[in-house]
Amino acid sequence: MSETVKSSTAHGPWKELAFFAAGFIFDAFLVRRIDETRTLVQQGVYLAIDGVLLARIIAWRQQTPQPGRWRERLPKLADWALHFTLGTLLNACALFYVKSASGLATILFFLILASLLLLNELPSMRRLGPVVLYGLYSFCLTSYFAYLYPVLIGRIRWWMFVLAVLTSTVPLVAISMAHHRWTRSRRQVVLHALLPSLGVQALLLFLYFSKLIPPVPLSLMDIGIYHQVERTPAGTYQVTYRTPPWYRFWQRDDSRFLARPGDRVYCFLRVFAPNGFRDDIRVGWFYKPMAHDWTSAGDIAIGVTGGRESGFAGVAFKQNWQPGDWRVVVTSIDGREVGRRNFSIVQDSSTGATGDDREMSVQFR
Repeated sequence: MSETVKSSTAHGPWKELAFFAAGFIFDAFLVRRIDETRTLVQQGVYLAIDGVLLARIIAWRQQTPQPGRWRERLPKLADWALHFTLGTLLNACALFYVKSASGLATILFFLILASLLLLNELPSMRRLGPVVLYGLYSFCLTSYFAYLYPVLIGRIRWWMFVLAVLTSTVPLVAISMAHHRWTRSRRQVVLHALLPSLGVQALLLFLYFSKLIPPVPLSLMDIGIYHQVERTPAGTYQVTYRTPPWYRFWQRDDSRFLARPGDRVYCFLRVFAPNGFRDDIRVGWFYKPMAHDWTSAGDIAIGVTGGRESGFAGVAFKQNWQPGDWRVVVTSIDGREVGRRNFSIVQDSSTGATGDDREMSVQFR
């Protein structure tokens, strides 16, 4: 009998991990655009279901198992359902954050999500009770409201993230009160519920004001450096760049910009924004002198209108340049990085043609 129980316990975490993975795969095929009504409603329903399931699972763990086959299996089925829906929510957060993240933020959020999933499967964490489940649920709640409000309001402001945190505390406190009702232990509620859930909220606030939270729902679809950018009467953009050496067959812009006096350095970018979105982004130019750190060389605000499947096209240029290492950084209006492009400017002292220019036309509808 003891061997049967031991075997069942040993296989339990693998089943729950399988339900997490199933939720990831399920949502990967369904989630496409962050502003899809179906996607936002589905995630809202999942969060409501998860709140109820989390509260009921805590209640069942405090009660004597009910006799009857379906009554005995109900808590385990609820546990699997909670893992499946949390898996889909974490998958959506991962997709949206990674699309909007740039550089360090991308690595950071991969590590956070991987750590949360790993912690949930550690036997030592499971013995603590629903600590990790509270943390996962808290993370998903705030992430959902953090991109829901900009999608609904059509712009990004710092107070929307604070509002997302405040909104998330309402269901978290409600579940904690239910937790206390069933356990009658303030210490357990503080350690198992309030500390992990509100701790995640504090961490997210710290990351946001450190500008490490990706600027969802914005995402950079394309960015490049060119010698010329022109808009045609047909509504397409024609960008011109030097033909790269044959061994750089992947290069499709002027990452090594051969410049002559009077040349302009153009940056062409495409930014995805949801339907109804109308806000500014900033395109900043940075120069790195020899033995010095990056120095701002000016920036410009570009108004973004959302809803286009291929993204909103924007153009910025730099005329007063000097040879060296350069960087273009695109940020949201609240200062969070959407994306960047590093390149170098090399003085072209030749008097004749240095190679063929290649023209590429990009169609926007």
